[in-house]
Amino acid sequence: MLARSSGGSALSAAPHAAAKVDHISRLRCSGAAGLIGRQAEFSNSVAALAGGGSAQWNWSVPSTPATLSAEIRDSSGKLVATPTIAGGAASRSFAWDGRMSDGSRAPDGAYSLKLIAKDASGADLVTTVHSVGTVRDVTQRDNELWLGLGGKVSLPLSDLLGVAVAA
Repeated sequence: MLARSSGGSALSAAPHAAAKVDHISRLRCSGAAGLIGRQAEFSNSVAALAGGGSAQWNWSVPSTPATLSAEIRDSSGKLVATPTIAGGAASRSFAWDGRMSDGSRAPDGAYSLKLIAKDASGADLVTTVHSVGTVRDVTQRDNELWLGLGGKVSLPLSDLLGVAVAA
């Protein structure tokens, strides 16, 4: 319900409401700007490969896998690498240096990690993969804040799981 001042109409409050929403959006964006330069973990498997660095993920399985294999795919879904990931733990982090299966360096961009884990009896184990990256910029589109990680990769603020404490 819109409040009315004496002699005013509900319609005259509409521009004020729009300005208030814009002000709130700017406050949210400026607050999120405090994330720039900080390492963040996201609830999806899309990570950025940018500037000669590595794409990074954290992963976990409910129990220690007997075997573990990995697939890295580009943004079009094409398999670009099958790196070796050391097993022997139920959770770890993994950094991919961008080397594709043919030995060449992958271009900057978005890459996803899929892990295939099996227990000692050969049964599949459910894996959880979270991307990790350093926030480089904050933008707003479609009324949602997006955190830019470089390599043309932006993830929605709603996917943010945590942020490392600044050193």
